[in-house]
Amino acid sequence: MLSSVRGIRCASGPHDRLRGDVASEGRPSTLRLGLTFLRIGALAFGGLGATVALVESELAQRQRFISREELAEALTYTKFLPGSTVVQVVAYLGWRIGGWAGSAMATVAFLVPAMAMMLALAYGYARLSTMVGVGSAVRGLLAAVVGLLIIATYRIARPILTTPLASCLALAAFLVGLVLRVNPAWIVMAAGLVGLAKWRR
Repeated sequence: MLSSVRGIRCASGPHDRLRGDVASEGRPSTLRLGLTFLRIGALAFGGLGATVALVESELAQRQRFISREELAEALTYTKFLPGSTVVQVVAYLGWRIGGWAGSAMATVAFLVPAMAMMLALAYGYARLSTMVGVGSAVRGLLAAVVGLLIIATYRIARPILTTPLASCLALAAFLVGLVLRVNPAWIVMAAGLVGLAKWRR
């Protein structure tokens, strides 16, 4: 939704020069890309919010593989697709950075930690569920995820919400999604139509 406000822009192929406040530093190796997403997958407790925060911190700030604008675009495009948004965002960013091999490596590396942890938890579920403090620990993790999501949202939105129209659309999308519980795909599509109308004008 956010990117649509800035005009209609088609995603170019991978390895293009990164936009925004990020300078291109060359294509990372597939192995390095895999290790990066392996670390993100091992720390992304809490689903989409935690993953977005980690991706923004790791890929946009520290290693500068992508820009915040590209992360916002990834979230926009994947809202139109069925299935897990988290995995789709990872697959798309892997493609942007390293082509099809990068997409496959990023997706597999991101999923491996969660799969291993789930198998371990399933094996020891009967014992863990009765341990004192497990519920409190989970609630603490959820609270931290909310904080990370707020920070990531602010960092992504700051370079994009530069006009009154963009700010109003972001606020309207938030309220429509929160109050009316409209499917995100419809919200993104409506914002895209507004951006198209503004661009044609």
